[in-house]
Amino acid sequence: MYYLVSDFLNTYGPNVSLIAGSGGLSRIVKDVGILDYELDSSLKSKYFHTSLFQDQLVLTTFLCAKNDPSMIVEGIKHLLKQNASCLAIRNVFHLPIPESALRYADSKNFPIILINSMEIYFEKIIYDVNRYVERMADLNFKQNEINILLSQELATCEIKNHAKFINPSFEERYLALYFKSRDYFNEIDFLECFERYSKSSFFTPASTMCLYKQGAFLFYSSDDTSVEFNEALVTRAVKEIFPEASNYSIGVSRPHFSLVEFASCIRESLSAALLNQNFRKPFLRYGELGSYEIIFPFAKSIEMQDFKRKVLEPIKEYDVVNNTNLFETLTEYILSGCNMHVTAEMVSQHENTIRYRLEKIASLTGLDFKSPPQLEELALAVKIDICSGLLGEEV
Repeated sequence: MYYLVSDFLNTYGPNVSLIAGSGGLSRIVKDVGILDYELDSSLKSKYFHTSLFQDQLVLTTFLCAKNDPSMIVEGIKHLLKQNASCLAIRNVFHLPIPESALRYADSKNFPIILINSMEIYFEKIIYDVNRYVERMADLNFKQNEINILLSQELATCEIKNHAKFINPSFEERYLALYFKSRDYFNEIDFLECFERYSKSSFFTPASTMCLYKQGAFLFYSSDDTSVEFNEALVTRAVKEIFPEASNYSIGVSRPHFSLVEFASCIRESLSAALLNQNFRKPFLRYGELGSYEIIFPFAKSIEMQDFKRKVLEPIKEYDVVNNTNLFETLTEYILSGCNMHVTAEMVSQHENTIRYRLEKIASLTGLDFKSPPQLEELALAVKIDICSGLLGEEV
């Protein structure tokens, strides 16, 4: 949602280098400014209007310090006073950067960046940064990028590029959490969640939270191998950002280690969040899906749908004609892991009633729930029905 100093560094890669202020990489950049005549005392009577440097990435050649390198320190102090985000120097005059200036910038966590390539002109930087700032501020932009990743067959390099459009600072080690609201969820709801995210331990340059349809994604990435993408981390994310977790169905992807897998990561967290509407867990990890993992991508295929209809239509037709709940009972039985007691609690019936209904299903389908191979067919049909129904939803 914000363009950060770290994003600028990642955008230009080897063409720029950070020489001071590494503690300020999460500073927000809202605009670009140019430091030129502001430090030249001989011009102050003529130029009474100075550039607005607040939240700006400031570009300079330090022309004003050509004959006096000590002005570089004064320039940095001036920018800090104006609450600038960082300073990028195109050192065309090959000025020595005083060590005192670098130490001062380090002490204030004020990033100083050298533009190493003479082929990168200020005009290009201004255009690029303003374009990124607009994109990051546009809630719809990231949704569009996610839709492209989900709907199009892309080459691996294209997948990585679209991931970098979402956040230029993504690391190659990451996971996704999708929080699907159980109620209406709009931009105002998202902004409230984003406010908590911006104050959380997950608000890092390499991570991003973005609105997506009826919920929000948290893409958390880190190159720190001591950070484990485990249940404790997910639990902490839920607690810090979505304290009213019961209002959401939460899905968690597998950990991934290359941005070329970013589209798969998105699908995994989405699938897990959708299925968790049935499982009702605090959060569901994609690795816990079991057979749903292979069913979900193909649930709407002709073969899957034909199998589902063959098994389930006699049950659904009987329910319609006789106003019964055999299919609901079968679904809860499968979701419970074929636990008679849990199923009885879920449908508020006695266990004998559940057993009677399952016997009736056996007579209608020829598939006996007491026979493991035949129960497997019933379970597969129910799982296809669940997955195809969820795929028909607007996420």
